[in-house]
Amino acid sequence: MYRLIAISMVFLLQACSQPEETVKEEKPLLVQLSAVQAYNANESYEFPATVSAVKSVDLKFEVFGRLVFANLVEGSEVKKGQVLAQIDPAPFERKVAETKTLHEDAQRALKRIQEMFSRNVASQRELDDAKSQFTITKIALENAEQDLSYCTVKAPFDAVVGARFIENNSFIRAGDSVANLQDRSELHFSFEVPERIMTQNAGNRNVKATAYIIGQEDKVFGIHYVEHKTTPDPVTQTYTLTFAIDGEVTNLFYPGSRATVKIESQDAEERALIVPLRALVGEKASGFFVWRFNSDASQVEKVAVSVSGLNDNFAVISEGLTEGDKVVSAAVNQMRTGISVKEYKADF
Repeated sequence: MYRLIAISMVFLLQACSQPEETVKEEKPLLVQLSAVQAYNANESYEFPATVSAVKSVDLKFEVFGRLVFANLVEGSEVKKGQVLAQIDPAPFERKVAETKTLHEDAQRALKRIQEMFSRNVASQRELDDAKSQFTITKIALENAEQDLSYCTVKAPFDAVVGARFIENNSFIRAGDSVANLQDRSELHFSFEVPERIMTQNAGNRNVKATAYIIGQEDKVFGIHYVEHKTTPDPVTQTYTLTFAIDGEVTNLFYPGSRATVKIESQDAEERALIVPLRALVGEKASGFFVWRFNSDASQVEKVAVSVSGLNDNFAVISEGLTEGDKVVSAAVNQMRTGISVKEYKADF
């Protein structure tokens, strides 16, 4: 019995003296890494725009009559002072002749009454009546001459005939539009800008603006600022901005064309750091962090970061990282401090 106990103790001691098995080391976890990149943080914006002539006017007659001449070929160029349309002047010429005769009679009558008044033959009332008649006929003559001048419509500036609204021998009423003239020495690009962007860039005129016509994206033109409204649209809360282009290029497209305008800030370049949005962990209330790769230890470490902006693909980092750092950009929820990792590189 004692011998059996002794043998058992020997086996027990031998078992206790056996060395422990070596724990197998975990293989490094393959992770996808992305480099922290720098980019120009100055914002640019694109807006849909509509092209219009710098000036567009409807020509109208101020008198009525029958149209006897019209030099209004749509799309043609006209020069300032060129006769474009004319109403039959004959009735107005007769009116001028009639009022001129009456005025001359009133002028002779006034002269005669003045001589009689100087000899105390005519009364003060007769003199006043003669003066009044002279003035009335003078005004009537001036009105008749003015109406005669209104029979002819001339181009008020160098322009292109955008549209013609009348034809020869038609009867024209006062106020009827004859044609539309467009001053294309400049073309305007008008577009709507949201209130947020207007407020953010208030007073900033140091911008570069370009535009292209829809369908002609390969032709980009420089444009310059003209004006902007300071009262927003009551429905959309947007402000209308107008830029312009001048020179020979204005002949390459027409008012009414649809365009895209791009506005870029020309202020000193402001650089920021970006990381893929999927590398970011956390929320605004508790803060954000990323898992940064430590190449010396082949491990990842948790690094708090300050986020200054987000878009669909990237997060803009203002503090916590430096350009060239690498961060885990996939399966970030599987990371923990001190874990051994190896960068995943796809084989092509």
